Amino acid sequence: MLRKNVLLGALLLAGPAFAEEGDPELAAALLKCPGAAPFVEADRLRAEERKSTRTDAVPSEPALRQQLLDMAQVDQEARQGEWTRAMVENLQAVDAANLPRIKQIVATHGGLPNAAQVGSDAVSAAWLLVQHADADVAFQRQIVGSIEPMVQRGEISAHDFALLTDRVLVNSGELQRYGSQLLAVDGRWQAKPMEAPEQVDQRRAAIGQMPLADYICVATQMLPVPPAAAPPQD
Repeated sequence: MLRKNVLLGALLLAGPAFAEEGDPELAAALLKCPGAAPFVEADRLRAEERKSTRTDAVPSEPALRQQLLDMAQVDQEARQGEWTRAMVENLQAVDAANLPRIKQIVATHGGLPNAAQVGSDAVSAAWLLVQHADADVAFQRQIVGSIEPMVQRGEISAHDFALLTDRVLVNSGELQRYGSQLLAVDGRWQAKPMEAPEQVDQRRAAIGQMPLADYICVATQMLPVPPAAAPPQD
């Protein structure tokens, strides 16, 4: 359920589940964007490796795990379909309802819950909820500043760390680093302003991500360009 938004997280948005196998929509996009295929496969394998390390472990907080998965599912369902005014209003209402809940979870746990507590899929769900907490940039910045140990342990991918980093920078009126945050201009996706744009592919390569042109190519195939007033494509 996290795949499409997270595809444009690795691809435009939002998490690690975006590189699912057997996805005909993604397969069709990769036929038109062949340069992206090796990176999508590498992300899929890394996600499978993270998942396998916790296959036999029972999360210590199963109720919280289910809560996070349920919240993320509602988040993603709100982002499906055409970008109508009603859809955007519903999406914003869902984000507003999720924000105090994920903030309380973070406050209770002293940070994002880890894989031992909720499992790797619910860690991804928690990350997604923070990624969409645009109404509280200070909270997003707090999480970016605290999750590096989880990145080092492989609980959060470097790709997702980069996505949230860019999100915080853009939401703070600063230049993004990795080009992950896109903007619809004249009916086409393009990256929002970046620091040293001529070096963006080097920065993306350093975290194992595809060149920006391939990222935008897949974004174009996977998601229609929303109206200008729609929320950022994460």
